[in-house]
Amino acid sequence: MNAPQLRMGLELYITAFMDLNTCRPAGFGVAPIPWTAMASYCDRLGLESEEQREDMLYHLRALDAAYCAHQGKKNG
Repeated sequence: MNAPQLRMGLELYITAFMDLNTCRPAGFGVAPIPWTAMASYCDRLGLESEEQREDMLYHLRALDAAYCAHQGKKNG
């Protein structure tokens, strides 16, 4: 497999993405992970500072956008 190497400290974000990937709404095509699921995940991890939450949301949204684009190309 040609998996990319993650920089130290980024495991948190890929783990969060993998956990939240199961929260997508069911239906036709791939829908984005709901913001409410991301916010609840931040709460569950105890991310209290605004900076920590913004970092998590930034990375999750970027991963989610890449995933949705990939799935769209694959299915389109």
